[in-house]
Amino acid sequence: MAYEEKTDWLPDDPINEDDVNRWEKGIKDSHTDLAAHKNDMNNPHNTTKAQIGLGNVDDVQQAAKKDFDQHNQDQDRHITKDEREKWDGGQLSKFTKDNGAVLLNISDGVDFHKVAVSQYKTFTFYTANSGINTPPQSTRGIYLHSSSTYGEALALANDGGIWRKSLADGNWSDWIRFETEKSVQEKVDAHANKTDIHVTKADKDKWNGSQSAKLTQDSGLLIHKYGVDFNIVTETGFYYMASTSTALNAPVNSNGYLFVYNYGTYPYQEFTSYSSVIDSVPNTRRKFIRNKVSGQDKWTPWIELEYSEGAQQKADKALSAAKDYVDSNFTNEMLTCLPDEKAILDARTPGTEYPLGVTLWSIFQNNDTGYPLGYGLIKNEKLNQYRFTQYFYGNADEKNGKKYQTGTWVRHWWTGSGWTPWDKISGFAHAKITTKSRQALDKGNYNKINYNSMISDSHNAFDTTSNRFIVPNDGMYFVGAGVYIDNVQTYSNFELTIYLNGKQHKNIAQYRHKPQDPSTSKDFGVGVYGAGTLSLKKGDYLEIYMYVGYDDITRYVSDRSEAYNYFEILEMGGIDPTR
Repeated sequence: MAYEEKTDWLPDDPINEDDVNRWEKGIKDSHTDLAAHKNDMNNPHNTTKAQIGLGNVDDVQQAAKKDFDQHNQDQDRHITKDEREKWDGGQLSKFTKDNGAVLLNISDGVDFHKVAVSQYKTFTFYTANSGINTPPQSTRGIYLHSSSTYGEALALANDGGIWRKSLADGNWSDWIRFETEKSVQEKVDAHANKTDIHVTKADKDKWNGSQSAKLTQDSGLLIHKYGVDFNIVTETGFYYMASTSTALNAPVNSNGYLFVYNYGTYPYQEFTSYSSVIDSVPNTRRKFIRNKVSGQDKWTPWIELEYSEGAQQKADKALSAAKDYVDSNFTNEMLTCLPDEKAILDARTPGTEYPLGVTLWSIFQNNDTGYPLGYGLIKNEKLNQYRFTQYFYGNADEKNGKKYQTGTWVRHWWTGSGWTPWDKISGFAHAKITTKSRQALDKGNYNKINYNSMISDSHNAFDTTSNRFIVPNDGMYFVGAGVYIDNVQTYSNFELTIYLNGKQHKNIAQYRHKPQDPSTSKDFGVGVYGAGTLSLKKGDYLEIYMYVGYDDITRYVSDRSEAYNYFEILEMGGIDPTR
């Protein structure tokens, strides 16, 4: 707080403690401000050089006179005018390091091209053999800089090798090694010392008289033979055979070339004619080969080799002839397919009445003479009267979504016993049905199980309204059934039975339960499952019944899934059930 003076004192005004303290504080503040002012060296009053008579003095630090005299006598710190002028025209970029060593080390992974272009100066360098774009060995060298797009590099290796690379118009050349006198002499000496590449005069003389088994004449022309015996031409070579009409043992009387290759006692001959007319085709060359039998003074017969053009012509001719013969003698109808007027439609006709070979005809108009179905296709495979097999293919259209007119059967004809029964070999029927509702079981009676929910039915042979399977084809069938019963812990007896055509046919499972502590309040589920095989005829029908015995509350077929309640039928084979 600033000092506040009191200037209105009166002679009789009293002086109290506050007045004295105010005086003491004012004295103290004055001393403090004076000390701060004395120590302030930053020219607090903004005094100028002119105000103190120093207007002509420069604003730089002035050295003492003794210091100036000592500096003036130090000749190492002074240069002459000539020395300043010399440095102005000097080398401002270093060529080497300060100690005279190579300036740049282009080591592993460093690219010589990038270093040279980026320096913009001449420099000395060292390269490692693993640098980029460096010589393939360690070198020391100099790069002469012209511009960023022109320059020359010269590198020296310890083994005396000299390498050069150029930059011209921004494009680098490869490193080129210059041979030294020493390296050139070493290569010449090494070449001169190779005895396997030099020949003597004796070698040359031998070669001049070589080719004892001449392929051609010395001039390169073929060896000429006129009217010779082919059997005596055994020396390896190429021969021009003229006037072969007078030659002996030639394959054809035609001019041509003969090639002979003789390896020991196995002379081989190959003769190619100039041209001839073969099968009315002019200018066709022919080729023949033969060899001499080892250890014998005889030749094998001449074998003519077929050219691709001639082979194709013969193949085309043979194919055309075969087509003409087939078209003239066979048709599909004559071979296998018999018209309706020639077909044997009565299945009871003996096999001896059928034609030989493979024949086909149709069965139609709901034929009932003994074929497996009323519609289909017959195929007969008759080799003779003792080997005869007949196939029946049920391939009629489905009727009302049912497949009872499909499948394949086979039978055989025996001369002693006649036709065998039909055996089915494909197109087997299968079905699986379950129940979706809970069914009460009347005690003391056989109850038909109401299988009313279709899972699969290949021939649409199951009627869910009557809960029965109608057999689509004669044959053997596998039948399986399962019923899961909601039961209680009292006496009960369950018997699962297959009914055939409305009558009990085969009992397939039984469950009887008589607990020691009976109780109608305790639930006790029971599964009754069984299976059997049946020989059935087309049109038979199957149902599943269960006899139920109990003496208290009603039992029920549960509404569990097809894993517990099911009726399955699988046609196993087309064996005639009457056998």
